[in-house]
Amino acid sequence: MKNKNWHFLKPGDTVDIIAPASHCPPEKFQEGIDFIQSLGLIPRVPEDIIGGEVYLASPLKTQLKHFKAALKSDSKAIWCLRGGYGSMRLVPFLKKISPPKTPKLLIGFSDITSLHLFVNNEWKWPSLHATNASQLSIHKRKNVDQKELIDVLFGRKETLSFPGLIPLNDLARTPGEKITGKITGGNFRIVQSSLGTDWEIAPKGKILFLEDVGERGYSVDRMLEQLKKAGILRKGIKALIFGDFIEGEEKSGKDYTVLSMKKFAEEAPFPVFMGLKAGHGKVNHPVPFETVCELELGKRGKLICHYGGKKK
Repeated sequence: MKNKNWHFLKPGDTVDIIAPASHCPPEKFQEGIDFIQSLGLIPRVPEDIIGGEVYLASPLKTQLKHFKAALKSDSKAIWCLRGGYGSMRLVPFLKKISPPKTPKLLIGFSDITSLHLFVNNEWKWPSLHATNASQLSIHKRKNVDQKELIDVLFGRKETLSFPGLIPLNDLARTPGEKITGKITGGNFRIVQSSLGTDWEIAPKGKILFLEDVGERGYSVDRMLEQLKKAGILRKGIKALIFGDFIEGEEKSGKDYTVLSMKKFAEEAPFPVFMGLKAGHGKVNHPVPFETVCELELGKRGKLICHYGGKKK
């Protein structure tokens, strides 16, 4: 199946809101809806989107119903309410359905990584690793990441540029070299959870992006070791970029996550960078998956993404 591009949004377009993972406080829910409406978009929210579970937004049957309805609807995008936990439970059921001929833009991050991996690998749809609906706010609309998100949604720019990436090994420091490839990945813990499944991450020929929250240095090291032992990092990936890894401090207050990344990079047979401000940090730049990107190597790396929308 060849890759297909989503259509850029325009005022008046409908956006389906789904909650395939955890729930969120009502006030955060409303802030996200207000933000989407402020863009001139029409958020469509199922009446039973929240309720009936402790740590999930709703029962699996309800979550799956909402996702299927969003795929069949007249919306141009599907915006996930929140991460947390639960999205991977939908994947086996999604594999049994046929996607619409025109791709819809899936938006979200964190636990939504499992859905990104599925639509990217199975349906060859591009998607957007970006702020979940419950974390949007009109008060933050001028923040650089939310401004970029608006630009991407409405096709106001042709590329996204992420300069200042920090090389972690000699291969990444090679001046004048450039790597072209699509980006895959997302939340590291979810990427790890995909191993051995029928929606396992497929990074061959791509640039791998990883981010996470609450993982201490030894845990990051352990997950990297598992990716190596599982053969994932021997399957021809072109480069690896670490996004934000926050709240990984030891009881002593020290943070060894960067140390684990550097240790890994020294032995990696491909360029490794850190410093892409995307993930759970204060700034969450939108990163388009399954679209062509260029990674410039050197003392200050630079990632340029040519995201794949279509003008209507």
